[in-house]
Amino acid sequence: MYDRILVPLDGSPMSERVLCYATQISLGLSIPIHLMQVCDSVPETMSDPARGRYVSNISQGRLDHATDYLNDIKRKMPVTEITCAPYEGDAASVISREAGKTPNSLIAIATHGRSGLTRWLLGSVVDTVLHRTKNPMLIVRSHGNDKSEPEMNLETIIAPVDGSPLSEEVLPHVASLAYALNLKVTLLEAVATVQEFSAMTGYQRLEGVGGLHFPSYEKMACDASNQAAEYIKGLENDLKDRGVANIDHIVKHGPASNVIVDTASETPGSLVAMTTHGRSGPSRWTLGSVTDCVVRHSGDPVLVIRTG
Repeated sequence: MYDRILVPLDGSPMSERVLCYATQISLGLSIPIHLMQVCDSVPETMSDPARGRYVSNISQGRLDHATDYLNDIKRKMPVTEITCAPYEGDAASVISREAGKTPNSLIAIATHGRSGLTRWLLGSVVDTVLHRTKNPMLIVRSHGNDKSEPEMNLETIIAPVDGSPLSEEVLPHVASLAYALNLKVTLLEAVATVQEFSAMTGYQRLEGVGGLHFPSYEKMACDASNQAAEYIKGLENDLKDRGVANIDHIVKHGPASNVIVDTASETPGSLVAMTTHGRSGPSRWTLGSVTDCVVRHSGDPVLVIRTG
């Protein structure tokens, strides 16, 4: 499934929050980790030949500092096969380029690692890579300013599905990780609430001899819930055939992003795994809507699989 894990760091404790998850996945799948740090290109305006300041010297100094930092991180990690290297340039471009060299690389990155100019906030580097790369991404949101946040081991993979084949493309990734890391899998589907059904237009059914009329919104919601449960049971059987032993399923009423984030928050050691182009009725699952919202608001790691 994955050939290596690419871990971009920026030198801050917050960016290092991803390391515990990268380590667990690396050990479980027996794949190497590549640590990287991207240094800004040095502008010519920083050169001062009269004082012995040259762009090449400044650039090399930054790269040497990054190398020392990465080697220090490497020595602390309980993973046998780790490589590390500094790079120079635009962070998002370099990360996307290096990941693209090995299509089966998993990019593991924290959303709130910061450099001096707050470059790593979601919405800049991580957001750009998320929308640009075709590689799977493990995105970890860090909330603190130091290492005070407790490190968590993954225990459960939450796989949101919406009934579309595209949303189901995450399941091979889920099965591979669950089997290798001995994780529980929770299949999750969000269905519309009674209030959402009441706001919909153009939904009508022919029932009985009475002709054309609207069924109750409560019945619509109940039917949707039952259909989702039957659908998910079929996916359960597929995962069992892939060797996953511990599986359950949940159907909840509410907006998809809220349901996913809340379920993850209520589940200790959870990882949300979802595709970026699974769609329900009005294209709710396109990147920029549900997936984007979950990445931005979930306090738990999110594995994003790019489809199509």
